[in-house]
Amino acid sequence: MNERFLLIKSWGCGFWSDVDHVMGQLLAAQITRRIPVVYWGTNSLYSESFTTNAFDLYFEPVSEYTIHDIAKPEYTFYPPIWNSKNIMVEDLDKIAWTYRDLGDMLASDANVVVSDVHYFIRPMIPYIPAEHWAYGMTAHEIYRCLFNIYLKLKPDIQQEIDEFYDQNMKGKGPLLGVHIRGGDKVREVEKLSNLNKRYQTEIDKYISKFGIKKILLLTDCEEILEHFKKLYGSMLVFTDCRRGKLADTRNAAHLQNYSNKRRKGIEIIKDTYLGARCDYFIGNGYSNVSYTVKRLKDWPDEHMTLFYRSLKQEKRMARKRKRKAAAVRAAWAKNHKIEYPEFYGGVNTYAD
Repeated sequence: MNERFLLIKSWGCGFWSDVDHVMGQLLAAQITRRIPVVYWGTNSLYSESFTTNAFDLYFEPVSEYTIHDIAKPEYTFYPPIWNSKNIMVEDLDKIAWTYRDLGDMLASDANVVVSDVHYFIRPMIPYIPAEHWAYGMTAHEIYRCLFNIYLKLKPDIQQEIDEFYDQNMKGKGPLLGVHIRGGDKVREVEKLSNLNKRYQTEIDKYISKFGIKKILLLTDCEEILEHFKKLYGSMLVFTDCRRGKLADTRNAAHLQNYSNKRRKGIEIIKDTYLGARCDYFIGNGYSNVSYTVKRLKDWPDEHMTLFYRSLKQEKRMARKRKRKAAAVRAAWAKNHKIEYPEFYGGVNTYAD
Protein backbone atom coordinates (compact mmCIF):
# COMPACT_ATOMS: atom_id res chain seq x y z
CA MET A 1 0.00 0.00 0.00
CA ASN A 2 1.45 3.34 -1.08
CA GLU A 3 -1.17 5.57 0.53
CA ARG A 4 0.41 8.11 2.87
CA PHE A 5 -1.64 10.49 5.01
CA LEU A 6 -1.01 13.00 7.78
CA LEU A 7 -3.97 13.30 10.14
CA ILE A 8 -3.90 16.72 11.81
CA LYS A 9 -5.96 16.59 14.98
CA SER A 10 -6.92 19.54 17.16
CA TRP A 11 -4.28 20.87 19.54
CA GLY A 12 -7.19 21.85 21.78
CA CYS A 13 -6.22 25.44 22.65
CA GLY A 14 -7.27 28.84 21.32
CA PHE A 15 -8.67 29.13 17.80
CA TRP A 16 -5.63 30.59 16.05
CA SER A 17 -3.28 28.42 18.11
CA ASP A 18 -5.06 25.43 16.58
CA VAL A 19 -4.77 26.97 13.11
CA ASP A 20 -1.07 27.60 13.74
CA HIS A 21 -0.73 23.90 14.53
CA VAL A 22 -2.55 23.04 11.30
CA MET A 23 -0.24 25.27 9.23
CA GLY A 24 2.87 23.67 10.66
CA GLN A 25 1.55 20.19 9.92
CA LEU A 26 0.52 21.16 6.39
CA LEU A 27 4.16 22.02 5.81
CA ALA A 28 5.09 18.64 7.31
CA ALA A 29 2.67 16.95 4.93
CA GLN A 30 4.33 18.65 1.97
CA ILE A 31 7.83 17.77 3.17
CA THR A 32 6.92 14.10 3.66
CA ARG A 33 4.67 13.95 0.58
CA ARG A 34 1.63 12.96 2.58
CA ILE A 35 -1.99 13.85 1.97
CA PRO A 36 -3.20 16.13 4.80
CA VAL A 37 -6.50 15.48 6.58
CA VAL A 38 -7.57 17.97 9.25
CA TYR A 39 -9.88 16.77 12.01
CA TRP A 40 -10.84 18.94 14.97
CA GLY A 41 -12.66 16.55 17.27
CA THR A 42 -14.15 16.63 20.74
CA ASN A 43 -11.20 18.35 22.40
CA SER A 44 -11.58 21.41 20.17
CA LEU A 45 -13.03 24.41 21.99
CA TYR A 46 -15.03 25.07 18.82
CA SER A 47 -16.51 21.63 18.20
CA GLU A 48 -20.30 21.33 18.07
CA SER A 49 -20.76 17.58 18.55
CA PHE A 50 -19.06 14.21 18.70
CA THR A 51 -19.65 13.68 15.00
CA THR A 52 -18.62 17.13 13.75
CA ASN A 53 -15.24 18.06 12.31
CA ALA A 54 -14.96 21.57 13.73
CA PHE A 55 -12.35 22.65 11.17
CA ASP A 56 -14.90 22.17 8.39
CA LEU A 57 -17.30 24.51 10.18
CA TYR A 58 -15.05 27.45 9.35
CA PHE A 59 -12.73 26.52 6.47
CA GLU A 60 -12.83 24.56 3.26
CA PRO A 61 -11.15 21.12 3.52
CA VAL A 62 -7.43 21.01 2.72
CA SER A 63 -7.81 17.79 0.71
CA GLU A 64 -10.55 15.58 -0.70
CA TYR A 65 -10.10 12.98 2.06
CA THR A 66 -11.80 12.79 5.47
CA ILE A 67 -10.94 10.97 8.66
CA HIS A 68 -13.36 8.21 7.65
CA ASP A 69 -11.36 7.57 4.47
CA ILE A 70 -8.20 6.81 6.45
CA ALA A 71 -9.76 4.76 9.25
CA LYS A 72 -8.94 1.50 7.50
CA PRO A 73 -7.88 -1.61 9.45
CA GLU A 74 -5.30 -2.50 6.82
CA TYR A 75 -3.45 0.81 7.35
CA THR A 76 -0.50 1.18 9.70
CA PHE A 77 -0.43 4.12 12.13
CA TYR A 78 2.15 6.24 13.94
CA PRO A 79 2.37 6.92 16.87
CA PRO A 80 1.62 3.24 17.60
CA ILE A 81 -1.12 4.12 20.11
CA TRP A 82 -3.39 4.83 17.14
CA ASN A 83 -5.37 2.45 14.99
CA SER A 84 -8.38 2.55 12.68
CA LYS A 85 -10.80 2.25 15.62
CA ASN A 86 -9.53 5.01 17.90
CA ILE A 87 -8.27 7.86 15.70
CA MET A 88 -11.43 9.89 16.32
CA VAL A 89 -10.90 9.98 20.10
CA GLU A 90 -8.28 12.00 21.98
CA ASP A 91 -5.11 10.79 23.64
CA LEU A 92 -5.25 12.20 27.14
CA ASP A 93 -1.57 11.28 27.67
CA LYS A 94 -0.30 13.36 24.76
CA ILE A 95 1.10 15.93 27.19
CA ALA A 96 3.88 13.41 27.84
CA TRP A 97 4.82 13.75 24.14
CA THR A 98 5.47 10.01 23.90
CA TYR A 99 6.24 9.09 20.24
CA ARG A 100 5.81 12.77 19.32
CA ASP A 101 9.42 13.53 18.39
CA LEU A 102 9.33 15.68 15.27
CA GLY A 103 12.09 13.81 13.46
CA ASP A 104 10.51 10.42 14.16
CA MET A 105 7.12 11.60 12.95
CA LEU A 106 8.56 12.99 9.72
CA ALA A 107 10.58 9.81 9.12
CA SER A 108 7.73 7.37 9.79
CA ASP A 109 6.77 4.89 7.04
CA ALA A 110 3.27 4.34 8.42
CA ASN A 111 0.30 4.84 6.14
CA VAL A 112 -1.15 7.34 8.59
CA VAL A 113 0.88 9.64 10.82
CA VAL A 114 -1.27 11.30 13.46
CA SER A 115 -0.29 14.74 14.75
CA ASP A 116 -1.99 16.07 17.87
CA VAL A 117 0.83 18.16 19.38
CA HIS A 118 1.87 21.62 18.31
CA TYR A 119 5.12 22.27 16.45
CA PHE A 120 5.80 25.74 15.13
CA ILE A 121 7.23 26.07 11.65
CA ARG A 122 10.62 27.28 12.88
CA PRO A 123 11.83 23.83 14.14
CA MET A 124 10.69 22.30 10.83
CA ILE A 125 12.91 24.53 8.71
CA PRO A 126 15.98 22.24 8.96
CA TYR A 127 13.88 19.41 7.47
CA ILE A 128 12.87 21.35 4.33
CA PRO A 129 14.62 19.85 1.27
CA ALA A 130 16.42 22.11 -1.18
CA GLU A 131 13.90 21.45 -3.95
CA HIS A 132 10.91 22.55 -1.82
CA TRP A 133 9.40 26.01 -2.43
CA ALA A 134 9.90 26.95 1.24
CA TYR A 135 13.63 26.26 1.24
CA GLY A 136 15.56 29.36 2.33
CA MET A 137 12.44 31.23 3.48
CA THR A 138 11.84 32.61 6.97
CA ALA A 139 9.16 31.11 9.20
CA HIS A 140 6.96 34.17 8.65
CA GLU A 141 7.30 33.92 4.88
CA ILE A 142 6.34 30.24 5.01
CA TYR A 143 3.30 30.99 7.16
CA ARG A 144 2.21 33.67 4.67
CA CYS A 145 2.38 31.20 1.79
CA LEU A 146 0.61 28.42 3.67
CA PHE A 147 -2.20 30.77 4.69
CA ASN A 148 -2.66 31.77 1.05
CA ILE A 149 -2.59 28.17 -0.18
CA TYR A 150 -4.80 26.44 2.36
CA LEU A 151 -6.91 28.81 4.48
CA LYS A 152 -10.20 29.34 2.65
CA LEU A 153 -13.15 30.64 4.67
CA LYS A 154 -16.64 29.24 4.34
CA PRO A 155 -18.67 31.54 2.05
CA ASP A 156 -21.14 32.69 4.72
CA ILE A 157 -18.32 33.72 7.04
CA GLN A 158 -16.57 35.62 4.26
CA GLN A 159 -19.88 37.34 3.43
CA GLU A 160 -20.40 38.41 7.06
CA ILE A 161 -16.89 39.90 7.15
CA ASP A 162 -17.43 41.72 3.85
CA GLU A 163 -20.77 43.15 4.97
CA PHE A 164 -19.33 44.53 8.22
CA TYR A 165 -16.39 46.03 6.35
CA ASP A 166 -18.64 47.67 3.74
CA GLN A 167 -20.98 49.14 6.36
CA ASN A 168 -18.45 50.29 8.96
CA MET A 169 -14.99 50.61 7.46
CA LYS A 170 -14.95 50.95 3.68
CA GLY A 171 -14.01 54.43 2.49
CA LYS A 172 -13.58 55.68 6.06
CA GLY A 173 -9.83 55.30 6.38
CA PRO A 174 -7.03 55.46 7.06
CA LEU A 175 -7.95 52.56 9.35
CA LEU A 176 -6.02 51.44 12.42
CA GLY A 177 -6.66 48.00 13.88
CA VAL A 178 -5.87 47.58 17.58
CA HIS A 179 -5.80 44.21 19.33
CA ILE A 180 -5.51 44.31 23.11
CA ARG A 181 -5.94 41.32 25.42
CA GLY A 182 -7.06 40.80 28.98
CA GLY A 183 -9.02 37.89 30.42
CA ASP A 184 -7.10 34.65 30.76
CA LYS A 185 -4.09 36.14 28.93
CA VAL A 186 -2.84 37.41 32.30
CA ARG A 187 -1.84 33.81 33.03
CA GLU A 188 0.26 33.54 29.88
CA VAL A 189 1.88 36.98 29.77
CA GLU A 190 3.42 38.22 32.99
CA LYS A 191 2.88 41.92 33.66
CA LEU A 192 0.27 42.11 30.89
CA SER A 193 -1.12 45.30 32.42
CA ASN A 194 2.24 47.02 31.93
CA LEU A 195 2.31 45.99 28.28
CA ASN A 196 -1.27 47.22 27.80
CA LYS A 197 -0.35 50.66 29.15
CA ARG A 198 1.81 51.20 26.07
CA TYR A 199 -1.13 51.15 23.66
CA GLN A 200 -2.49 54.66 24.07
CA THR A 201 0.83 56.38 23.39
CA GLU A 202 1.39 54.24 20.30
CA ILE A 203 -2.16 54.79 19.03
CA ASP A 204 -1.77 58.54 19.39
CA LYS A 205 1.48 58.36 17.40
CA TYR A 206 -0.30 56.54 14.58
CA ILE A 207 -3.16 59.04 14.60
CA SER A 208 -0.73 61.94 14.36
CA LYS A 209 1.62 60.39 11.80
CA PHE A 210 -0.84 58.67 9.48
CA GLY A 211 -4.03 60.70 9.91
CA ILE A 212 -6.07 57.78 11.26
CA LYS A 213 -9.83 58.28 10.89
CA LYS A 214 -11.20 55.04 12.33
CA ILE A 215 -9.93 52.61 14.96
CA LEU A 216 -11.09 48.99 14.82
CA LEU A 217 -10.81 47.56 18.33
CA LEU A 218 -10.33 43.83 18.79
CA THR A 219 -10.60 42.90 22.45
CA ASP A 220 -11.93 40.15 24.68
CA CYS A 221 -12.74 42.50 27.59
CA GLU A 222 -15.71 44.75 28.26
CA GLU A 223 -13.68 47.13 30.45
CA ILE A 224 -11.17 47.72 27.65
CA LEU A 225 -13.99 48.39 25.17
CA GLU A 226 -15.63 50.92 27.50
CA HIS A 227 -12.29 52.64 28.10
CA PHE A 228 -11.67 52.98 24.36
CA LYS A 229 -15.17 54.36 23.81
CA LYS A 230 -14.39 57.17 26.23
CA LEU A 231 -11.01 57.85 24.63
CA TYR A 232 -11.91 57.76 20.94
CA GLY A 233 -15.68 58.17 20.72
CA SER A 234 -17.05 58.08 17.17
CA MET A 235 -13.65 57.05 15.79
CA LEU A 236 -14.09 53.62 17.35
CA VAL A 237 -15.40 50.60 15.42
CA PHE A 238 -16.00 47.20 17.01
CA THR A 239 -17.94 44.03 16.28
CA ASP A 240 -20.81 42.64 18.32
CA CYS A 241 -19.18 39.69 20.08
CA ARG A 242 -19.09 38.15 23.52
CA ARG A 243 -16.50 39.60 25.89
CA GLY A 244 -15.42 38.84 29.44
CA LYS A 245 -13.87 40.69 32.35
CA LEU A 246 -10.43 42.25 32.40
CA ALA A 247 -8.62 39.62 34.48
CA ASP A 248 -11.11 36.75 34.56
CA THR A 249 -8.91 33.70 33.97
CA ARG A 250 -11.75 31.19 34.25
CA ASN A 251 -14.48 32.76 32.15
CA ALA A 252 -12.71 34.24 29.13
CA ALA A 253 -14.91 34.51 26.06
CA HIS A 254 -13.27 31.62 24.20
CA LEU A 255 -13.71 29.37 27.26
CA GLN A 256 -17.40 30.12 27.65
CA ASN A 257 -20.18 27.85 26.49
CA TYR A 258 -22.09 29.08 23.47
CA SER A 259 -25.45 27.65 22.49
CA ASN A 260 -24.04 27.89 18.97
CA LYS A 261 -20.40 26.78 19.18
CA ARG A 262 -19.78 27.77 15.58
CA ARG A 263 -20.61 31.36 16.51
CA LYS A 264 -17.72 31.42 18.96
CA GLY A 265 -15.27 30.63 16.19
CA ILE A 266 -16.87 33.05 13.75
CA GLU A 267 -16.49 35.94 16.20
CA ILE A 268 -12.75 35.34 16.43
CA ILE A 269 -12.33 34.88 12.68
CA LYS A 270 -14.38 38.00 11.91
CA ASP A 271 -12.33 40.27 14.18
CA THR A 272 -9.05 38.85 12.89
CA TYR A 273 -9.84 39.18 9.20
CA LEU A 274 -11.21 42.69 9.69
CA GLY A 275 -7.99 43.56 11.51
CA ALA A 276 -6.06 42.43 8.44
CA ARG A 277 -8.16 44.74 6.25
CA CYS A 278 -6.99 47.81 8.16
CA ASP A 279 -4.19 50.01 6.84
CA TYR A 280 -2.25 49.90 10.11
CA PHE A 281 -2.21 47.59 13.10
CA ILE A 282 -1.08 47.56 16.74
CA GLY A 283 -1.21 44.28 18.63
CA ASN A 284 0.11 41.94 21.29
CA GLY A 285 3.24 40.05 20.26
CA TYR A 286 2.28 37.16 22.55
CA SER A 287 -1.13 36.61 20.97
CA ASN A 288 -2.06 34.31 18.09
CA VAL A 289 -4.78 36.75 17.02
CA SER A 290 -2.23 39.52 16.43
CA TYR A 291 0.15 37.14 14.71
CA THR A 292 -2.60 35.88 12.43
CA VAL A 293 -3.40 39.46 11.42
CA LYS A 294 0.27 39.79 10.53
CA ARG A 295 0.23 36.60 8.47
CA LEU A 296 -2.91 37.35 6.48
CA LYS A 297 -1.23 39.97 4.30
CA ASP A 298 2.09 41.67 3.59
CA TRP A 299 2.45 44.67 5.92
CA PRO A 300 4.99 47.46 5.40
CA ASP A 301 7.21 47.53 8.49
CA GLU A 302 6.06 50.95 9.65
CA HIS A 303 2.40 49.95 9.35
CA MET A 304 2.47 47.39 12.19
CA THR A 305 3.56 47.38 15.82
CA LEU A 306 3.48 44.29 18.03
CA PHE A 307 4.30 44.81 21.69
CA TYR A 308 6.84 42.63 23.47
CA ARG A 309 8.70 42.91 26.73
CA SER A 310 12.30 44.05 26.56
CA LEU A 311 15.17 41.57 26.94
CA LYS A 312 15.94 43.15 30.31
CA GLN A 313 12.36 42.52 31.48
CA GLU A 314 12.43 38.94 30.18
CA LYS A 315 15.64 38.22 32.10
CA ARG A 316 14.24 39.75 35.27
CA MET A 317 11.07 37.67 35.01
CA ALA A 318 13.08 34.52 34.28
CA ARG A 319 15.05 35.08 37.48
CA LYS A 320 11.80 35.61 39.37
CA ARG A 321 10.35 32.36 37.99
CA LYS A 322 13.56 30.54 38.91
CA ARG A 323 13.40 31.78 42.51
CA LYS A 324 9.73 30.81 42.75
CA ALA A 325 10.43 27.31 41.42
CA ALA A 326 13.31 26.90 43.90
CA ALA A 327 11.03 27.94 46.76
CA VAL A 328 8.41 25.39 45.67
CA ARG A 329 11.03 22.63 45.57
CA ALA A 330 12.37 23.63 49.01
CA ALA A 331 8.86 23.59 50.50
CA TRP A 332 8.19 20.19 48.95
CA ALA A 333 11.42 18.80 50.39
CA LYS A 334 10.61 20.19 53.85
CA ASN A 335 7.11 18.70 53.82
CA HIS A 336 8.40 15.37 52.57
CA LYS A 337 10.86 15.21 55.47
CA ILE A 338 8.05 15.89 57.94
CA GLU A 339 5.63 13.39 56.38
CA TYR A 340 8.15 10.58 55.86
CA PRO A 341 10.71 10.85 58.68
CA GLU A 342 11.76 7.21 58.24
CA PHE A 343 13.52 8.20 55.00
CA TYR A 344 15.66 10.67 56.96
CA GLY A 345 16.62 8.52 59.96
CA GLY A 346 13.53 9.35 62.04
CA VAL A 347 10.55 7.33 63.21
CA ASN A 348 7.26 7.07 61.36
CA THR A 349 4.72 7.85 64.10
CA TYR A 350 1.84 6.81 61.84
CA ALA A 351 3.09 3.24 61.47
CA ASP A 352 1.34 0.46 63.39
